[in-house]
Amino acid sequence: MRATVTGADGFVGQWLIRHLIEEGHEITGLIRGEHPDLTTLDAARATLVDWRPFRLGDVDGARALLDQSRPDVVFHLAAQSSVPASIQNPVGTFEANVLGTAALLEACRTSRLDPTVLVVGSSDAYGPGAGSEPLRENAPLRPRNPYAASKAAAEYVALQYAQAGWARVVVTRSFNHTGPGQTTNFAVASFAKQIADIKRKRKEPPLRTGSLVPRRDLSDVRDVVHAYAMLGVHGHAGRVYNICSGNAPSMGEIVERLLRIAGVQAEVTQDPALVRAVETPVLLGDPTLIQTDVGWRPAIALEQTLSDLLDYFMHDPA
Repeated sequence: MRATVTGADGFVGQWLIRHLIEEGHEITGLIRGEHPDLTTLDAARATLVDWRPFRLGDVDGARALLDQSRPDVVFHLAAQSSVPASIQNPVGTFEANVLGTAALLEACRTSRLDPTVLVVGSSDAYGPGAGSEPLRENAPLRPRNPYAASKAAAEYVALQYAQAGWARVVVTRSFNHTGPGQTTNFAVASFAKQIADIKRKRKEPPLRTGSLVPRRDLSDVRDVVHAYAMLGVHGHAGRVYNICSGNAPSMGEIVERLLRIAGVQAEVTQDPALVRAVETPVLLGDPTLIQTDVGWRPAIALEQTLSDLLDYFMHDPA
């Protein structure tokens, strides 16, 4: 299989490329710069990828790249993925996530090819409303921040292309995921980094967090990219899939687990600057559809994910 990955040198992109290489696929990696900015993808594997500069929103440029790489599947990961950044710059977030997705789909529609396009969405699009009940794909979307709204809008754009027969599109609503290489812009990675720094005597307590009350369905990034690879081949066109574990620990439970795994005792302090003005109390997904359609199930236990994340930061030279 020939695969093209947008956002290829991002946190998830590098793990997806590693997975696709292990499966023996030919990969074109689309990135913002001339050279990939790599953290978890080693140099040996990186040489197996055809890296190409790519600008979100450029229909003609994307079409030319597709005509050159001739992919069977396009994995569209490139996005502005930070909620705080979306609040700071909502217009830029919509340009990247909505218009960027539309431009890529239009490039596919007008190219000489007919690849499957996996458009990666977000569970943030659900917003509040289901309480503690697992969310199924037919639940209404109630986005509560510009990032969530942009991902909901991008999903509608993708489904329009699918329903009109303009492109073969599969959409995900990916719930929270973490693992080695995630940046500290995300809560779980921030917790792990701070705890690792305390253990290494690089930082004094306390551990600073936002609200620890919200519950989040949390998966390992390595399981998530396995789901993407399976959906790229076996997903039903025009269908939306939750990618989730079906379990939603609180952020407080995650902190407690990380501290226990690390063997660290530290005061935990809520930093008002890290508390979101609008927060969804619970995001819990129902993975039945993806399990039924393609047979995907998460394989990595949360304890292992958190241990590997801590280990990554324990060996981080930064």
